Amino acid sequence: MRFGGLVALNDVSLSIDKGAVLAVIGPNGAGKSTLFNVVTGVYRPTSGRVTFDGAEITGRPSYEVVDRGIARTFQSSRLFSDLSVLDNV
Repeated sequence: MRFGGLVALNDVSLSIDKGAVLAVIGPNGAGKSTLFNVVTGVYRPTSGRVTFDGAEITGRPSYEVVDRGIARTFQSSRLFSDLSVLDNV
């Protein structure tokens, strides 16, 4: 995945077993969000393809990706002012 001259993802291959729990970690700018945006249909990759359960989903609209069972959440750093610190966690 490229943004102008910047390569955000290069030669990524990922296979996840059904029911597996996976974490993607890395420093800021490593491509974590870009990876999720490509898999979930927010971004269309500049090369390569995305397959899920044997079907190609490259560039499919997000609602179609969700219908196949792939979803994401977005980081939110807003706290609930009427809750305790523990309840905010």
